[in-house]
Amino acid sequence: MSSESLGGQILVGVTVAAIVGIGGSVLGRAVAPAEPPSLEITPASVTAQVGLDTEFNSTADPDVRTLTWRVAGQPVGRSHVAQCDAVAAQLMCRFLVPGTYSVSATATAANDLEVTRHSSVSVVFPDRYYTVFIQNPDRQARSDAYRVVLRRIDWARVQQSITPLILLYDPDKGRNVFGADTVFEPEFEGVDVLQGLKLRIPRFAEPARGLVVGPLEALGVTVTEIPYAEAILSIERGAVDGGFVTLGDPTIDLLDADLGDMRVEQHSKWLDP
Repeated sequence: MSSESLGGQILVGVTVAAIVGIGGSVLGRAVAPAEPPSLEITPASVTAQVGLDTEFNSTADPDVRTLTWRVAGQPVGRSHVAQCDAVAAQLMCRFLVPGTYSVSATATAANDLEVTRHSSVSVVFPDRYYTVFIQNPDRQARSDAYRVVLRRIDWARVQQSITPLILLYDPDKGRNVFGADTVFEPEFEGVDVLQGLKLRIPRFAEPARGLVVGPLEALGVTVTEIPYAEAILSIERGAVDGGFVTLGDPTIDLLDADLGDMRVEQHSKWLDP
């Protein structure tokens, strides 16, 4: 083989190797795996009180296209354990049911890759509650009155608009239940038991006031709005038949409770509107 032929082969080999090397380098860069966006949630864990607002914030890469929040595995607005509002990187929640839940955020980048981060929330009971106390020596009439109050007011919506947790007596279950868990029944019958009843309520702000006062007055109840601390005295003096009082022990049977069970709770300023 001539030196010219050999030199040509060497030159071709070097050229091909160079082309392959360059192509491989370019190809390697083209198929390098893309990385998901970075995302962090604060706080990573928190203890929240039922009825009070809890704030969550997220920090993500600038190229994040969408950010989606979920509470207890459900999209914001569909979770039964909390009322939440999401505005961009911030989530504000008012938890309504005690328990341990996960709050998550999912960030999706422009390349469609996504990442999810979680925050653990322990929701605990407060030390005071709102409740409706009705005084009547007739146990059956008292039970019937509690039943109507429970069903003819949309307590779930009332709870959404006030901070303190609402507990109500359910005669059919024989125990107190969370207002947020009640079912509004605007056509519930047997409402005559409330006709002529006198009840006192705190000076709620709207929409809570309208949600409580409107249905009661429509059922023939005389509603008086007073400062919270005066409720027990009014009931005790016989000026009214009942009203909103504070409750420290959620296990108290409101059907058998008397004013002595409520009196000590009225000194709490925690529930003053």
